[in-house]
Amino acid sequence: MLASTLGTPLTDPLGRALVEAGAGRRGALHDLLTRGSRLPGPRMNEDLAEAFAQACRARGPAADAVALSLARLSADEAPGGTASEFLPVCGVVALGARAAGDPVERARVLHELHARADDLRFRVRDAVVDALARIGAAAGDDLVREVSSWMDGYFHAAAVVRALEREDWLSSIREAQPVVERLDEAFVLVRDAPRAAARWPGHKALLEALAKAPAAVAARLGVPIFDMLVRWAQTRDPALREVVSSAIGSKRLAGRLGPEVRRVEAALQASKAAPRNPDHDHGPSRDRSKNRRRGRR
Repeated sequence: MLASTLGTPLTDPLGRALVEAGAGRRGALHDLLTRGSRLPGPRMNEDLAEAFAQACRARGPAADAVALSLARLSADEAPGGTASEFLPVCGVVALGARAAGDPVERARVLHELHARADDLRFRVRDAVVDALARIGAAAGDDLVREVSSWMDGYFHAAAVVRALEREDWLSSIREAQPVVERLDEAFVLVRDAPRAAARWPGHKALLEALAKAPAAVAARLGVPIFDMLVRWAQTRDPALREVVSSAIGSKRLAGRLGPEVRRVEAALQASKAAPRNPDHDHGPSRDRSKNRRRGRR
């Protein structure tokens, strides 16, 4: 009889199912996770996902194949909005825990997370953000540099920006310049987007992330982030101007860093497009189309 395998007690149903899955019998694990997922529903069972991640972490390399197989389940195999969506979420959470605990595994896990960052299912994308923040808590500034390759895609860049504002990663960051570089790259991605991108979900996700995250980052890293916002406040792009305005709208910043906030506001005001001269505004032109139609009769 098998007793405990690499720290996973077989008296625990989750641990027992994980060991069986490692041996190729994954039905029991899938059933346990989907039944406990609380999906479909407003909130999935995050505690169960974390318990699975910790069980995988305890087993180390022996559980890697199981976590990876779950993370790689496609939207056809585990459709969004169903209990099956919980399976790839658990896989992603487990990968994040693995990389946070073992720096040697970080590059491999980041490659897998990158592939999941633009997943069609929003819960999987959210799990990627959580995983990045978790790894960042352990890797700090190193991870800020390592995700530079993520900044060429809308959902990927949004995942980085969203993760950067998480307290667990943000509190481990000591250098402002790499963060400024990642945020600059996100702004450039929006600035250079084709007009059609306004209809793309990833583009919208990046705009929303940029409008929210800089407040938390600026509160932690201070002047260098405000210097960046001052630069972007000078853009004529209405969407980016709105992003900068939203980024400094936090009451948290106004109280602690009021002079810096006012510096960005002044840059926005100075670069604001001049109003059209009212002397040159003669109102709408006359519509003579009706007269032309009458003339053709």
